[in-house]
Formats: sequence, structure tokens, C-alpha cells
Amino acid sequence: MGGERKLGIPILLDRIAQQLVVDVLEPRVEKEFHRDSYGYRPSKSAHNAVAECRQRCFKYEWVIDLDIKGFFDNIDHELLMKAVERFTQEKWILMYVKRWLTAPTHKAEGKTEQRTKGTPQGGVISSLLANIFLHFVFDKWMEKYYKNNPFERYADDVIVHCTSLTEAQQLLEEIRQRMQQCKLELHPEKTKIVKCQRWGSDDAHPNKSFDFLGYRFKPRKASTKEGRIIGVFTPGISSKAVEKIQGWIRENRVFKRTNETLTEIGKKIEKQTRRWINYYSKFRKSDLQKVFNPMNKQITKWYEKKHKCEKTEATKRVQELSKLVVFR
Repeated sequence: MGGERKLGIPILLDRIAQQLVVDVLEPRVEKEFHRDSYGYRPSKSAHNAVAECRQRCFKYEWVIDLDIKGFFDNIDHELLMKAVERFTQEKWILMYVKRWLTAPTHKAEGKTEQRTKGTPQGGVISSLLANIFLHFVFDKWMEKYYKNNPFERYADDVIVHCTSLTEAQQLLEEIRQRMQQCKLELHPEKTKIVKCQRWGSDDAHPNKSFDFLGYRFKPRKASTKEGRIIGVFTPGISSKAVEKIQGWIRENRVFKRTNETLTEIGKKIEKQTRRWINYYSKFRKSDLQKVFNPMNKQITKWYEKKHKCEKTEATKRVQELSKLVVFR
């Protein structure tokens, strides 16, 4: 599990000022940002990043799965301001960004904490500042020194592709040193080198899967148009994402509302369910059964108990409703 991140929720006037800064800076930085920086950018999405990563995993046998330890909490203010200054010299923008970065954090017990590093999440400008910082710390550095090693970066979530284990090990050490130079640290346990091994092949390397933007890349079976079974290395919904969805269902006590009808419950969760389907069905849609098969069983049991009917009748009713409400 990841650690907690402090949110910096701006007041209305601050939010307006931040949006104004974003409106001025974004057109300038977009011209310079790397094509493989996908996070919080116009006309780019997490699906774009996953799709590019999928294609490159066919071409490159090894990846470095990078995890920057406490990235948002540890961005160096001086280095960040230098990065912002590369795109603008307008004093009002620089003054505002610096003031927002160093504004004290107000805690629940009434105390305030002075911030000397990091950028609080929650403001409309947070993601733009993070991208500006990593543009110089990582993207431009990789482009200059390791242009033969493509990568996908979504904010601080980064995958780098390599042709061999030796190359991956050497590059990882170089990236580690680069992060230290920029006052950041790679997470020692979460950062790893992974072999993009196809299902059915034999290799002794311990790491054969990695998670990226809610998808797990790992060896899988696939069928050709002719019906042959082949081995691939592709993404599908990750175990963490499945657990998160199941946790949402439990926390909202979706199927313990005895005063509501099945149709009423279905309509209440339809919006959330469609979000899951829209995001996680983009790659290996069949893996969504890990979520919706248990959900359908839970719905069926709930219906049996509420209406005191046989399982076959409950199953039929749930299947009928699922055509109207997106349960599967």
C-alpha cells in the first residue's frame, strides 16, 4: 500500500489564480514536453500510455519499473523554481508559484506546518508543476543520454524499456544517481527490473510482471484467428484494482440495503460500474470477470434472501436486469 499524501485544497480565490497560471503556462510547456509524458496533458490519456507500453513490451525484453519514493512530498523547491523559470520570467507567475509552494499546511488540530519541500496535491496547478519538474529531471535527461531506451511516464509513474538485463541494471543505477542529484530517491522495494516473458517460455528471472496505471502486465495465453494457443506478455486489470473495486462495494454496503429494490440498487451503482468498464475493458476485457462474476453471485444471494426464492429464479432475474443495468 502507498503512503498518505497531504492534500493542499486551495480556497476559491487561490483556485482561480492557479487556473490563470495554468492557462498561461500550459501552452508554452506543451510545445516542449516529451511525447511519452502522458499524465494530465491535453489529448493524452492513461490508455495511450498503457497501449504504447504494450507495444514496446513486444519489442523489448526487459523493463525498469520505477517508483519515486514520496515524489510529491519531496520535490525540491529551488530546483522546481529553476525549472519553471525556463518557461517564464513573468514575476507575477514566479511569485505566485513560490508563495503557493511555501504556504504552511493547516492541520486538523489547528496547528500549522511550514513546508520547505514538496508540492501539495489538490490544486489545479499541482500536476503541471510535477510535469515541469520531471521534464528536466527525467524526460530531457533520458532523451539526451539514453535515447535508445524508450519510456512511458504518467506523472511519477514510469516504465523504461531495455534490450538486455545488463543494460537494465546499468541504466537503473544511472537513473538512481540522477534522482539523487535532483534530491529524489527511488523506492528500494517497489522499483524493479522485469523480464517481459511470454507465457510458456522458461526463464529463471524472478520478476515476470509489473503494474502500470491499474493494469498488470504479465505472461498470458492468447488464441490466434486459427485457434492456436500462443504465449504473450500483455496488460489486464491488476489485482490491486480488483481489490479496490471490491472494497468500494463493501464500504458502500451496496447489497445490504433491504429497503431498496434490485432495480434501484442497480441504478445507483450504474455510473460507477460504467467507469470501471470504460477504463479496465480497454485491454483484455475478459479479465473484468474477476470483478463482475463475484458481484453477480453476491447480487443473486441478496435477491434469494430478500425474496425467499430459488437460486435459479434469482439468477434469471439478475441476468435480465444486467441487460438494463451494467452489472457485467
